Amino acid sequence: MTLISRYRVTILLSLIGWGCLAIYAYEGSYVDDNGVLIESFGFIPLFWLFQLLALVSLIYTALKHRKRGKV
Repeated sequence: MTLISRYRVTILLSLIGWGCLAIYAYEGSYVDDNGVLIESFGFIPLFWLFQLLALVSLIYTALKHRKRGKV
């Protein structure tokens, strides 16, 4: 079993998180005519959420395969 196929969920979650951060950076922020800051702030917590899920997935997968190897 290859390393990429073993950790594909972890890689996918991490890439989605980095995609959210890239979208936030690409869209940028600006101040409109009324002095209100306009930005896609929701992508920042989504980035951290997906990175946390990727970390949990990484730990779970590593422990699962480590336990399987010992038995």
